[in-house]
Amino acid sequence: MTPDPGPDEDMFDAVIVGGGAAGVLVAIRLLMQGVAGARIAIVEPDAELARGAAYATRQPEHLLNVVAARMSAIAEQPDHFLQFLERAGAGSADELAPRFMPRRDYARYLRDTLSSLASGEAIVHVRAHAVDIERSGRGYRVHLDAGAPLAAPHVVLAVGNAPRPLPAYLLHPGVRIAEAWDDSAVATVPPDADVCILGSGLSMVDAVLTLAAAGHRGRVLVLSRHGLAPLPHAAPGPHADAGVDEWLPLGVRARWQLLRQRIDTAVAAGEPWQWSLDRLRPHGQRLWRSLDAVERRRFLRHAVRYWDIHRHRIAPEVAATLEVLRADGRLEIAAGRLRAVTADPAGGSCVHFKPRHAGREHMRHADWIVNATGVETNIDLRPGTLLQALRARGTVLPGPLGIGIASTADGQVVDARGRPDPHLHVIGALRIGELWESIAIPELREQARGIAAAIHPG
Repeated sequence: MTPDPGPDEDMFDAVIVGGGAAGVLVAIRLLMQGVAGARIAIVEPDAELARGAAYATRQPEHLLNVVAARMSAIAEQPDHFLQFLERAGAGSADELAPRFMPRRDYARYLRDTLSSLASGEAIVHVRAHAVDIERSGRGYRVHLDAGAPLAAPHVVLAVGNAPRPLPAYLLHPGVRIAEAWDDSAVATVPPDADVCILGSGLSMVDAVLTLAAAGHRGRVLVLSRHGLAPLPHAAPGPHADAGVDEWLPLGVRARWQLLRQRIDTAVAAGEPWQWSLDRLRPHGQRLWRSLDAVERRRFLRHAVRYWDIHRHRIAPEVAATLEVLRADGRLEIAAGRLRAVTADPAGGSCVHFKPRHAGREHMRHADWIVNATGVETNIDLRPGTLLQALRARGTVLPGPLGIGIASTADGQVVDARGRPDPHLHVIGALRIGELWESIAIPELREQARGIAAAIHPG
C-alpha cells in the first residue's frame, strides 16, 4: 500500500504526528523491528523530541509519579531506564530503582533511546504542525503549516494532551492568567502575589512546586469543585494479581464497595491502602471496557475525582512539600464552584466562588490566576486545527461519551461511518474514551508495540 507522492512531497514508511513520549515510543518500536531502509517522519514543532505535555518541564522539582524501576520504555527490558540513569552517573541501579526521578530526565532517556537505534535518515524530525491528513492514492498525505506535505502508507496520531481553557465568560479583560503547563510563566509570578490556582490535580501540584522553587511568599488558594488533591505513594510493595473477574458484571457502586472492602481488609492486615490500588492497576482497561454507557456516566459523574486522587498519586517528597506549605498557611485547598473572576478596584482580581458546603458566595483577592483545570477530552473543543479538519472530513469521530476519538481495541481509528482504518492509528490520550487507562508509560509502550507490529508485521 503506497501513496502517490506529489512532486514536492517527501515519502516515508510512516508519519507519526506528535513527538512527545507516545510518538517517540512508536518510533522506538519501529526501529527495534529493524526494517532495512525504513524512513519515519515525526511531525513535532518543538525543537526537542520526547517532551510533550508530561516531560516538557525543565524544573528539577517536577518528579515522575512512578518509581524509576517501573518506567522502562521497553517492556522486555525492565531495567532499561535504570541502566540509562546509571550510565548518566545518577547512581547505581539498585539505589535508583525506588526513587521518583525528575521528569526532565525521562525526556532525555527517551531521546537517548531513540538516537541509539536510529541511523542515517531513519528518523526525520519535521518541525511543523500537522493541520490536515487526507487520503492520497493508496496512502495518506499529511499537510503541514510550513513546508511541503508528507506522504506515507501509515499515519499515527500521537498528539497527546491539550489543556482545557478557562471559559472567557467567567473572566474580566485585565485578568492575569498563567497556564499551569507553562512553567516559565508560573515561575515569573511576583514573589508576594496572591495566587488562585483553579483545579487541584497533578498540574496544580506542578504549579505549587514551581512557585515554591521560585521563592514565592504570597498566599496560594487552590479552588476545585471537590477540593481533593492527589495522594502520596507508599513504599513499594508486592504486586500480586488482584483478580477482577467477580467485578466485571457489577456496576460502579458495587465495585466501589468491593474496593473499600479489599482496602479495609488489607489495612487491617498492616498493608498501606496504596497496595490494593496497585494490584488493580493492570486491569484498568478491562474494568472500564466492561461498563456500559450508563455505568460509565455514573463513574464520571460521581466517582472519577475520588478515583483519580487515589490512582494518580504523587511522590512522597512532593506530598511532604505540599503539607509544609499548608501547615505554614501559604497554601489553602478549598472546595467550591467558580462563579466569576472580576476586576478588583484596588488592583488584581476578585475570585467569586460558592463553597461546596456553604450557602453563600465567597470572594477572595488574587493578583494572578493559574489555570490547572486539566485536559480537554472533547476533540471538538481542543485547540489547533488538525482534529477539526479530520472531523470535518469524517476521518474521525468522538469516542464513547464524547471522550477522545473512536478507535478499535488495537488502535485503528474508526471513521464517521463506523469503519476502522488499518493504516491510520492512534495512541495515548485520544484513546481514553475507549480504554480509560491510556496515558501512562505501561499502556503507551504496549500500544506502541502493537502499532509498530501493524505497520511492519514480523
